[in-house]
Amino acid sequence: MVYLRQTLICYLNHIQLLNHFVNMKKLYPSTLSLLIALSLGISSSVSAQTYAHTYTTTPVLAIGASNWSAGSGVPIWQGAQPLSNCSNCLIQLVGPGVVKLNTQLTLTNNSQIVVGSGVTLEIDNSNASDFGSSNNIIMDNGSTNTIVLQDATSHITATNAGAYDGVFVSYDGTTPQVIKKQIGQAPQIFVGGVSTDQNIGQQGTAVNGFSTLNSGTGVLPILLASFNATLDDGVVNLNWTTAMESNSDHFSVQRSVNAGESWNEVGTVAAAGNSNSPLNYSFTDNKPAQGTSEYRLQLVDKDGSFTYSTVQAITRGIVTGVSIYPNPARDYVNITLNGTAGESMLIRLFNASGALLQEKNVANAGGTTVPLAVGSYPEGNYLIVVSAADGSRQISKLLITK
Repeated sequence: MVYLRQTLICYLNHIQLLNHFVNMKKLYPSTLSLLIALSLGISSSVSAQTYAHTYTTTPVLAIGASNWSAGSGVPIWQGAQPLSNCSNCLIQLVGPGVVKLNTQLTLTNNSQIVVGSGVTLEIDNSNASDFGSSNNIIMDNGSTNTIVLQDATSHITATNAGAYDGVFVSYDGTTPQVIKKQIGQAPQIFVGGVSTDQNIGQQGTAVNGFSTLNSGTGVLPILLASFNATLDDGVVNLNWTTAMESNSDHFSVQRSVNAGESWNEVGTVAAAGNSNSPLNYSFTDNKPAQGTSEYRLQLVDKDGSFTYSTVQAITRGIVTGVSIYPNPARDYVNITLNGTAGESMLIRLFNASGALLQEKNVANAGGTTVPLAVGSYPEGNYLIVVSAADGSRQISKLLITK
């Protein structure tokens, strides 16, 4: 009770001090603003900008109330609670105390949250499966929105947060919309509300003052939609698609032959720079290594920042040295499979239009010769494709004559 009385007396003294200077407002407006900021424990730099809406917590933080959205509990705000979509807002968390974020807040149009001295903003697990009912702060990338941790005793923690909880940046104007997590548990990137495994990076599950989070932090250089590798006729073809690019510079194609222990660049591909629509890229490794190779992309921005794609593995050796004869053929063509003994292979015959004409599964294929009857097909060019379960394949051209 003594602590409660002291806290309330302190609060009343603050109010009296402010009332004392209300009559000075016309003569000394800048002085009044400074005194208000100092009395609330907020740095004077925060009040330099004029905001359309201002929300401030009360000293009740120090005596137990904690939920951002009070519900049936004790409210923590002097007046109204901040709007869920806060445009040009200043939100001041004055402490000491803990504020538990139990709602969703979107900051737009140059808004700011100030986590004051002695304040911890705690983001717990909402168990939500989408953004509509999660505990999060989403800063719109279309303007400069910030969260300022005032000093070394100011904290944000999301150690217990769920997948859709935390502090995010929303890249409005993209199709589909991209949302990047700054503070919280993985996953880090959501495209159209669906998580992706791309490792863009984040600041972790907690952050301490002095520091500032802003809507421009961690700009996505390139957002990758897909990345695939296939072995075709002794070469490795890499294909990838980007969903969005912002100031992207190039892709570094990297290969590892020792299970990712070390990586070497095998080529580069220039990036488009800026795009909100899907773009397709490709690269061919004409001299792949024997055995298993792993491939990844380093996605590099113009400012030198970069991220990595997922890793694709290719094994070269199961399908090797396929030969066909006679070629040209008239009635029959023989396919010799010189791959690894004990492996199964699939033989397919296609016409020039890509229509599948024949297909044979061959068990224990290594060292065997398989005949195909081709006498019923018209003259022209055909393709024989031999593939194995690991994705390796060899494509051979066949000419049929009469």
